[in-house]
Amino acid sequence: MATASAFEAEVRYVIDGDTFILANDKHVRIAGIDTPEIGRKGKPDQYYARNAKSMLNKLILGKQVRIEYAGKGVDRYKRIVGWVYLDDLFVNEYMVRKGAAFCYYHKGNDQGIQKQLLRAQRNAYNEKRGFWPKIINTENFHKPWMGNRNSHRCFLPGDRYAKKISWRNRVQFSTLGDAFYAGYSPARHFNFWLVVK
Repeated sequence: MATASAFEAEVRYVIDGDTFILANDKHVRIAGIDTPEIGRKGKPDQYYARNAKSMLNKLILGKQVRIEYAGKGVDRYKRIVGWVYLDDLFVNEYMVRKGAAFCYYHKGNDQGIQKQLLRAQRNAYNEKRGFWPKIINTENFHKPWMGNRNSHRCFLPGDRYAKKISWRNRVQFSTLGDAFYAGYSPARHFNFWLVVK
């Protein structure tokens, strides 16, 4: 049922695995998840970026979706940030469950929904769906990582940002897999993700 914090609209264009454009030209960022980046301005695609875009494209392009605002409802780029539903299918969870997206925690988002996404991620990880088999074999995946309890981001221990984490917010992980399993995701500046050459 639509509420003041939800609306329905048709999807006109899919940009990548976690962003799309509505028929009214408004951009939507799917909340609580992140997908590999499609290369822009001459940069290569990250591994599985095209697969994630294709999956979302097949799922929602040209269809009517319901969007419930998440957190503040918009991000710094003025995109709508929301939980996306296609009939009874929860799109955010679907992308994670298929191994095309990973959980991306935000303090202001509904904690129950974020736990639901984390369960989907653990299943995808355990069942080696989507990008997980290849990502698990990357070099930095098996190194120790340090998490920040406050942001749910994680860092390689020698990183300058890791050194700034207060002692009470530090969480040690023996591998990046352990961090993902706990709902932490690598800070964006690491670029640990494989690229397609």
